[in-house]
Amino acid sequence: MPTSLRDYWWAIVIVPVAVVVTAILVAGLFTGADPSSGPAVAAAVTSDAPAPAPTTEAPSSSAVTAAADARACAGNGGARLVTVSISEQRMWMCQGTRTISASPITTGIDNPTDRTPTGTWNVVARETDRFLVGPGYRVHVNYFLPFFDDYGFHDSPWQTFPYGSQGYRTGGSRGCVHVPGPEMAALYRWAAVGTTVTVRA
Repeated sequence: MPTSLRDYWWAIVIVPVAVVVTAILVAGLFTGADPSSGPAVAAAVTSDAPAPAPTTEAPSSSAVTAAADARACAGNGGARLVTVSISEQRMWMCQGTRTISASPITTGIDNPTDRTPTGTWNVVARETDRFLVGPGYRVHVNYFLPFFDDYGFHDSPWQTFPYGSQGYRTGGSRGCVHVPGPEMAALYRWAAVGTTVTVRA
């Protein structure tokens, strides 16, 4: 039995309205605009302002650190050199001009009494399994490489803040250079008595 057109009047009204509403919503999604903000969309479309230039992302901190590590030994004229930067809280092992290892470290507390001295010296001894003793402390270390007076490199398993952080300013050493355990073991194996040590601010 044929159906009369009046039975489908609702489809004639609703379908075109639904198509128009859908088109408006889809257009809003693709332009990234809020459908309710008509004037803003028109302004964005008709604006004569130039498109913003693409931005170059700043290199990640790890990329910056890797680049600094690669350059750290560029000026070394000797065979072996250990360089320490107090401001960067970092240490590099240089074989000629090649950086063979880099590590975060912790230097002396930032005060006149405990600050790690700056300058150039040489490793004067290679010691293992010993106690370091001073005013108010007695600590055991697995490796110790003294390079100036009582100052030297050693592991510090008691340290609770991250190596390489600014925590050294109030919680650092009494002047020595704290090196993470595995890196300190590698430094001990690599450095000989006489190896040059440079500490810079």
